[in-house]
Amino acid sequence: MVKRVLEPQRSAQQFMLVAVSDKDPDIRREAVTRVARSKNYQDEWAIKGFIAIALLESDEQARCVAVRALGRTDDTRAIQTMLDILNYRDLPPAKVRPPGPLVRWDVADLLADQCARGMPAKFAEPARLALLARLRTDSDRNVRAAAARGLGYCPHPDSVKSLIDGLRDESFAVVHTCETALVQLTGVTHDCDALSWDTWLEQNHDDPFAHAGDVPDSRKPHYTNRWGKMVYNTRQVFTWLFPGKK
Repeated sequence: MVKRVLEPQRSAQQFMLVAVSDKDPDIRREAVTRVARSKNYQDEWAIKGFIAIALLESDEQARCVAVRALGRTDDTRAIQTMLDILNYRDLPPAKVRPPGPLVRWDVADLLADQCARGMPAKFAEPARLALLARLRTDSDRNVRAAAARGLGYCPHPDSVKSLIDGLRDESFAVVHTCETALVQLTGVTHDCDALSWDTWLEQNHDDPFAHAGDVPDSRKPHYTNRWGKMVYNTRQVFTWLFPGKK
C-alpha cells in the first residue's frame, strides 16, 4: 500500500511502454488495460501499440484487451489486424502469434459487429471469407457462432450454403445462430431443419435473397415495448401454472 502511494503516476504512454516490454504477463495485462480505459485509446501511438499486442502478445487475456480496444476505434487498420489474426495460418509466426480460442472469439465477434455496421468495401470479401473459414473449421463453438452471426450480413450464395451446413453443427448455439443468420439473409425460416433448407436452396438458387428483409410470422416478436413484455411474461407464467387440459 505504501509503495503504491509513493509510486509516481504513469501516463497512458508510459503504461503502453510497460505493456509491450515488461516480462510479467500480469503487469503487461494491467498496463494495456489502463491504456484501453484511458481517453488516449484512439491516439496513433495507442493504436500502433494495440496492433502489436493483438498480433504478438503471448498472454491471451492481454491480447483480448488490445483486440477489444481496437474494436472501439474507427481505424481501418483494426479490421486488417482482425483479418490477420483469423488468417494466422497464412502468415509467418513472426507476424502473427497463433491465437487461442478466446482471441479468435473476440476477433470473430468484432468482425461480425463491423459487418452489422457496414464493412468498408475493400474488406467486405476478405472478411466474409475469414468468417466462412471460421464457421467451417474452427474448433471452438463460440468462434463458429460469432462467424455465423457475421455471415448473416454477407449476402452471398456461399454464405447461405455454409450457414445451411452449419445447421448440422454439434452445438445448438451454432445451429441457432445459423438459422437466425439465414432468416436475416433470406426472409424465410425452416426452424433449423437442414434438409428443408437444402430443398429450399435448390428451388431458390437463382435468387435466394428475393425476400431478404421480410420477417417470418414465427420470428416476429411477441411484444414491442415494456408493457407488452410484461403482459406476455404474465401470460407465459399463467400458462405454466395452469396448463389447459390435454
